[in-house]
Amino acid sequence: MQDKYRGLFVAGSLAGVAFLATGGVLLWVFVTWWVALYPLLISAMAFAVLLESPNFRRKLGGRRLHLFEQGLLVDRGAGRLFAVRWDHAIHYQSTVLEVIDYKGTQTAVGNAHTSTLVAPDGAKVYVSDFFADFGTWAPLITEAIARAQVQQVWEAVRAGRRAGYGPFDLDATGITAKRKGTLPWSAVETIDVRAGFVVVRRHGKPKPWALTKVNTVPNLLVFLTIASNLHGG
Repeated sequence: MQDKYRGLFVAGSLAGVAFLATGGVLLWVFVTWWVALYPLLISAMAFAVLLESPNFRRKLGGRRLHLFEQGLLVDRGAGRLFAVRWDHAIHYQSTVLEVIDYKGTQTAVGNAHTSTLVAPDGAKVYVSDFFADFGTWAPLITEAIARAQVQQVWEAVRAGRRAGYGPFDLDATGITAKRKGTLPWSAVETIDVRAGFVVVRRHGKPKPWALTKVNTVPNLLVFLTIASNLHGG
């Protein structure tokens, strides 16, 4: 937003949040507390979002995310840069559906996404949905890393090496999970992602053999691709 309109945006946004919160308080006092919950919760979430808006905090507006053929560059403002090549990047991702659950009825209010990228030297950067259109750049990051790394990892595993992905290890014999041991590929039914978890199922067993949060598995698409190839092969 242009600077000449930023003051109007901030004033209008704060006024809107204040009116919504005031309505919630009046409902609490004159009607009942549970009716007031909706406007009060929405006003609290709106205020939190406003605080993280680059239109509200000028310094945040200087952040930039750049995706290139060979890698990624994040300008965190004040001359702080983070860069990593796709073939060296370690990527953890998490997308959370935000809902309000009231008397068994769930109302979706939005999505929150965070990508954590780690460079070979240990430098780390968090790329969240502060950057607009995470539905576009998040899969681009995931796919670029997979294109750069899958073939190399696949050749290493076929040569007898083991590939580690957080709580899981993959090799030609099977998938290994901490405190679970190794499950041979012939005993694996499926490996997929459900409701934010990586789920490994064993043939003939109703409960998952292993279950872990998506954001603990680095380079998730590389892991799933290699696992699928080994399982199918």
